[in-house]
Amino acid sequence: MRPTSKRNSLALLLMVLAGLCCSQTGAPYSYNVFLKEVRETNPLAGKARNSAEYGKRMLKAARGNYDPQLSSSIESKQFKSSHYYTFGSAELKQPIFTSQYLKAGYQYGDGLYLNPERNTPNTGTPYIGVEASILQGLLFDKRRAEVIKASHYYDYYDAEQRVQMNDLLYNASVTYAEALYAKKANSLYAYFANLANERFRGISELSSVGERPSIDTTEAAIFLQGRQLDQQAGTIEFFKKLTELHYLNPQLSALPAPESAFADSLELLYTMAVKNLGRTMAAEQATNPLIAQYTSKQKVLDTEKRLKREMIKPVLDVSYNFLNASNDVFNPYLNTNNYKWGATFSVPLFLRKSRNEYKMASLEANSNQLETTNKQNQINFKRRYTLEALGVTATQVSNAERSAVYSKLLVEAERLKFKNGESSLFVLNSREGKWLETELKLAEYRLKFIKSFFELTYINGDLKYDL
Repeated sequence: MRPTSKRNSLALLLMVLAGLCCSQTGAPYSYNVFLKEVRETNPLAGKARNSAEYGKRMLKAARGNYDPQLSSSIESKQFKSSHYYTFGSAELKQPIFTSQYLKAGYQYGDGLYLNPERNTPNTGTPYIGVEASILQGLLFDKRRAEVIKASHYYDYYDAEQRVQMNDLLYNASVTYAEALYAKKANSLYAYFANLANERFRGISELSSVGERPSIDTTEAAIFLQGRQLDQQAGTIEFFKKLTELHYLNPQLSALPAPESAFADSLELLYTMAVKNLGRTMAAEQATNPLIAQYTSKQKVLDTEKRLKREMIKPVLDVSYNFLNASNDVFNPYLNTNNYKWGATFSVPLFLRKSRNEYKMASLEANSNQLETTNKQNQINFKRRYTLEALGVTATQVSNAERSAVYSKLLVEAERLKFKNGESSLFVLNSREGKWLETELKLAEYRLKFIKSFFELTYINGDLKYDL
């Protein structure tokens, strides 16, 4: 098969693949549009939003510990046709701050064999009262700790959402840049394959009339086949990157054919990155959600440490109820002559459990603090390194741009010499190969700069990936 027919077959295959992978009705995508749809449609974005919602629900659940609680009970005994007793009670209990409660209730007791302690007037006994912890739990208790920890967990899971979105947007941005690089490389391979094909046809025609040796036709054919192999490899890599973009954003199934899939180019994305570099460099690295996450966790551990310290205290709980002395349940008569009170006290003799749990909580809080400092140092180091890399890469891009210009000039001069019979096909092919190499190297440095720019944005953690 002639090289030109092979190239036609390749073009037909690419058209079929484009028809299978992409719709012909979709409009070209730009980077910002792609990023917007990743935020809206990617499953990991939904997972990140669930993290924030989880923190919100946790806080509401903890606040539910302060909901008033209504309880009631009744018991009755009937044995051998005798009514032994009936006793019922109902109580509404409202937590106040820590281990303090306001309560109001009603008790009713009746029967021949009722415990005298439970005996009440015919109308029952309403009461109001208080309960409080005097030592352990007076200023801080588990219920209060749960609310405070939940408020810090709310911040923790909000930071978790930003961590997950930061990972997603960084990966999406880098993949998009790599797709533009693959597109650029593929277009370069196609351009140089077209040059090699035109030269092959020209030399073949000249050889047929005896103006070129037949060996030049063979060399041109070999060179063309090499260029076609490069183009095929570039096409496969481009389709691979399109597939990765589709994975990140399923709406990309509406893209047109790959050669017109993007509204921007590697050069345009590089220009936008350079334009926004100042904004990204000025950002505070303290906004990184990883640090916010560690900070929230530290507050949770400090709260747990405070609770464990509170648990070292002895337990002294007291209660006091004012009892109704009137037969009118709807108009109770309450005074200090009718009351019920109680107190309980307990303390472990050696305090081994509470003291060591407090020390364990202290160690855990300290370990997290050390880990936070280490993570902050890592972020600061990576930021300094990335800033240095951006400066060096910008210089590399400038040098590569000059090399590409010079290589093109050499190729144009060599073509003129070849046309005048002053150069060989081998030298011309070598010049074109060097030109292709410098163009690919330029695209590679631009991609490197763009990825370093996104790396700096990732380190900052402010999610400002839009250009």
